[in-house]
Amino acid sequence: MSFSRDKNNKNVALTRRGFLGASAGISALAITGNSALSETISSGYSSATISDIHGWGRDPGFADVGFNENPYGPSPRAVRVVNDSIMDVNRYDFGAYTKLENAIGEYLGLERNEDLSSGGNPLFGQGFYPVYAEGGSSFILDQITMIYGLKGGSGEIIEIDPGYGAITRAAYSLRNRYGAEINIKRIPATKEFVHDLEAMKNAVTDKTTLLVITNPNNPTGTILSYQEIESFINGIPESVTIIIDEAYIHYAREENYVSGISLSQKYKNVIVTRTFSKMYGLAGLRIGYAVGDRSVMSELRAAGNGWGISNVSCYAAMAALKDKSFVRQVKRLTNETKDYFYGELDSLGLTYTPSHSNFILVNVNDDAREFQKKLMKRNVRVRAYDNDAIRNHIRVSVGTLDEMQATVNVLQDLLKT
Repeated sequence: MSFSRDKNNKNVALTRRGFLGASAGISALAITGNSALSETISSGYSSATISDIHGWGRDPGFADVGFNENPYGPSPRAVRVVNDSIMDVNRYDFGAYTKLENAIGEYLGLERNEDLSSGGNPLFGQGFYPVYAEGGSSFILDQITMIYGLKGGSGEIIEIDPGYGAITRAAYSLRNRYGAEINIKRIPATKEFVHDLEAMKNAVTDKTTLLVITNPNNPTGTILSYQEIESFINGIPESVTIIIDEAYIHYAREENYVSGISLSQKYKNVIVTRTFSKMYGLAGLRIGYAVGDRSVMSELRAAGNGWGISNVSCYAAMAALKDKSFVRQVKRLTNETKDYFYGELDSLGLTYTPSHSNFILVNVNDDAREFQKKLMKRNVRVRAYDNDAIRNHIRVSVGTLDEMQATVNVLQDLLKT
């Protein structure tokens, strides 16, 4: 799909203001296909250029489509809570993170533990759910690697390639800094850039300690079904800890997609991690969480950072969880803008991997690092990787419509040279 063009063969599309105003009508027409969608949002507005851009949290004249942030900012409810609580930061609120963990458990529909016989420090409050919150999911992934990736000073890690690689990086750090005997296996993705679950299962040995599924995968945006993941889990020894990293799960495009949360409650060796940095637009507040067996969550908490999340961050996250209409709007706008970008990539003759995330992996038919530098000189930031499988690919985050139009205009110019 691409935007229709005027008599001068120039792109005509909605500005951000027009796009926001038209979003409800666009969603209603989604079932009619990309052609009708394109005709509906086409109008007399001119296409945005880099000089028109001024994204949330960035200087004007810069399209930052490199770090998969929410370009629409945080929920207004979260902003209000930050404003209301900022004057209380001179005081400790020891129970804030427990309140957040309980709010997450309730949001996810987890089983509430009414057995209070274990007590709970009155200062911190009573946690009712198998949830562990910390200062960013990256910290939690590092913890998991140290606690469950190493057993008796040695271990073996299995992760997709290309993939996010957080566990791999943490394992390298343990090996290089502390001499840990840890083997790292990066299993190539399929030609469609999906986890090759059969190959990952075949790579498991009696030394394997930790296995990672990033779902949706970063940087490819591909996704596995609940059924595929559960079938895979049933073929892995219980001695192997399985992480399902769901940092981008809120962007999953399939209708009624079932996440891996219930798997973390069904299988004691499964941990699901999530973040408030992406969909919820709270990257700067550093909030992540894990869900799993109660004993596992207790072990992570015991080895955690204590009060690793500020009071303000906790209350902002709780407010963001409640703002479901904001999440729906961001997902709708992301998908509509992504469809626009798909159409423009088609027009430019560039191939890409359809994504269940807020980014798209694009084949630029050139050395991606060099192409990245050219874009940066034009004030467009994307990601590129030192990975043979995607050496000619850039990862482009889905920004606002204006940001994507400006990015398309720069791409058009670069491809002409």
